[in-house]
Amino acid sequence: MKITALKEHKCFCCGGVIKKGEECFVFIVNPENPSRSEFDVIYTCVKCSEEEACRRRIRQRGVTV
Repeated sequence: MKITALKEHKCFCCGGVIKKGEECFVFIVNPENPSRSEFDVIYTCVKCSEEEACRRRIRQRGVTV
């Protein structure tokens, strides 16, 4: 999902800083333990969201890209 960052985040793929107010992509990761209902969130900068290598990395975490 494409969003505008409300605070600084670190890009999951390149490690760059996503600054407050910048557009980025957010992916909700399926929980490793469904009974706990805890979800991780992955933030990715716009540049990385277009790269196939980054999409593969995100899919490995259990996200449908």
